Amino acid sequence: MKLLVQKIYEFVIQFTFLFPFFAFCIGYVSLQFFITEQLIQTPDLIGKDILQATKLCSQLKLNLRIIAEKEMFDAVPGTIVTQNPLQQSYIKSHQSIFITITKLPEPILAPVITKKNIEDIEKICTEKGIKYRAYFLPSNLPYGQCFAQMPYENDPLLSKKINAYISLGKENLYLFPDFSNFALHDVIHCLQEKNIQFDVFYKDQKILAPYKKNYTISYQKPLAGSLITLNNKLYVQLQVV
Repeated sequence: MKLLVQKIYEFVIQFTFLFPFFAFCIGYVSLQFFITEQLIQTPDLIGKDILQATKLCSQLKLNLRIIAEKEMFDAVPGTIVTQNPLQQSYIKSHQSIFITITKLPEPILAPVITKKNIEDIEKICTEKGIKYRAYFLPSNLPYGQCFAQMPYENDPLLSKKINAYISLGKENLYLFPDFSNFALHDVIHCLQEKNIQFDVFYKDQKILAPYKKNYTISYQKPLAGSLITLNNKLYVQLQVV
């Protein structure tokens, strides 16, 4: 028995120098077992808003880092459009995911175009990348000058479009007379003096000259009392009986 104990003792003494190595190996394996973090798949954050992405990353013990903002008119602000690392790649807990989110473009304000002529309006809109539509209407301002705009000056231009209302110059307005029960040939004479175009209808059928002398006016367009301007666009319809 004493001999066996002595041999074990001698064996232990012989390999004493290996004890530090074994201790290091045991400690290293233990640290790897308790400290090494488990790899997880990177979640897909594309299309999610920042709140949804934050909740998801918090559950997975991941960090979010916003590295850029991209102007997009047709997306909800705060929507994630790129991420790094990419979705489904492997990542460690507490590692950061770098994302790019959307934001609305800086609004373009409507320029001042009232009291400006067509050439100036076109130049202003071209410089600002704005499309404009011109509407020509009578007004007291000189011909070709803008007297109103929509949207108003300094209002945001959400669609980069603006309407310009351009003056045709001052045109006098007149009340259209009542021709009812007047003889057709008298009304025609009056219209021809003013160079006004007209057509004559009998029982809803258009008729041509020469007209019967006994025709009288029963209905007319424009109606009596309508506001008109005397120009080459004025056209009159006369119904006779």
